[in-house]
Amino acid sequence: MKKSLIASVFFVCILPGQSLGEISTPVRVADRPAAHCHTPKWSPDGQQLAVGVYNPSRDTRESWIVELGPRGRKLGEKEVTAGSSRASRLLGGKKPPVVEFAWAPSMQILNRPYVFSSRSPRKNFDLFADGAWITKNLGNDGQPCWSADGRFIAYASQQADSGDIFVIDLQGDIDAPKQATLWPNATEVRPKWSPTKNFLMFSRAQRGTKGQDIGIVMDVLRPLDSTRMVTNWDGDEVRPSWSPDGVRIAFYANRGKENQKHFDLFVIGANGQNAKKLASDVIVSDTSGPVWLPDGKTIMYVSRDYERNNPIRWVRADGSEGGILPTGTQINSDLALFAEGPRLKLAFRALGLKGEVEKTWQRIYLVTFEAQDLIPEVKNEAP
Repeated sequence: MKKSLIASVFFVCILPGQSLGEISTPVRVADRPAAHCHTPKWSPDGQQLAVGVYNPSRDTRESWIVELGPRGRKLGEKEVTAGSSRASRLLGGKKPPVVEFAWAPSMQILNRPYVFSSRSPRKNFDLFADGAWITKNLGNDGQPCWSADGRFIAYASQQADSGDIFVIDLQGDIDAPKQATLWPNATEVRPKWSPTKNFLMFSRAQRGTKGQDIGIVMDVLRPLDSTRMVTNWDGDEVRPSWSPDGVRIAFYANRGKENQKHFDLFVIGANGQNAKKLASDVIVSDTSGPVWLPDGKTIMYVSRDYERNNPIRWVRADGSEGGILPTGTQINSDLALFAEGPRLKLAFRALGLKGEVEKTWQRIYLVTFEAQDLIPEVKNEAP
């Protein structure tokens, strides 16, 4: 395992004030008759989509890779497994869960270019990659995230009462992960690497205080000297996502909300300055956050708007304009974007097409469009 890792690293409703543009008809790419599909994640080449599947009646959690052809046509799918018969026996014959799947930054890294969390023979959750367990801790390990240059894998680990972020250096001793967050009275989760530098973002919840904050470790090999907080607000700041240039961060926050379960969309500089609210009342997905378009000028999110079935919306990062992406689907969530030249492919979770009565099982849909197809909403002005 060590040698292989080190060697590999180097019908659409048009709303008032909008036109349809060139947004494609939604294509269903993942569904199950009695299970929820969620958290789509694009492969580095944009030809495959990893999807989580949860079956509530069987209490099983799986990960599948869907192979896609032109126009989003589904060519096939395969299940992701750790192949651990011992773990299955320890679970009474039940298939070990495969969760929190994360692609490598390149399809050329490892034979199977991804890492995930699963129940190991130790009965706790560890990370699995390249045919072997890459963590073997007493606590649970999960939420893996690969750095853009392929050198580091960051993950959340609960080795003590609280959780911390650890980092595996694939150019160093992979059997000795380094702790990247050092607060003894806090829990740090959801590591995310900058797309341009090996800056590591995380979310922090401190004991005795309410809310989550956002921080960055600028040098994971020297975390004590290079960690700074981006937000330290009242309430929760959650699901942060980097801008393509690594300069700004979009996130959801309930700052100043009377109902702490309601969130707004914000953007802030990675230095913690120039915070700006871009949208009110948004849906907070279980794992994913706001989605940036490649030009760094536009952000996509889901609006908490039940009259319109929680539509996917977009807004300029400077707050100048915004609108709805008319996908023809209902109760949307979990956005994942891949750029294929000027054409953008958006995968997301939805409870079927608009007008469908059955709203039980979550499925994954795909639409394609270009940035120029986004038509700003025309606001009705009083006469």
